[in-house]
Amino acid sequence: SGELRAFTAICPHLACTVQYREGLVHIWCACHNGHFRSERRQHRRPPPRPLKQYPSPKTASRAHISRGA
Repeated sequence: SGELRAFTAICPHLACTVQYREGLVHIWCACHNGHFRSERRQHRRPPPRPLKQYPSPKTASRAHISRGA
């Protein structure tokens, strides 16, 4: 839809790094095969809760988002 969304890259289950899987069109955690949809909610368990979402620019073709120090 062209909307930019920013999520933490840390899975809430075991703090593993998640990755966007273009072929699956959602975010995936390899540790225990956890899946997250773009609306943050977990799609397939074991993650106990959705990914944390950060504020992001409304329109951007490229952005660097950091949680800061």
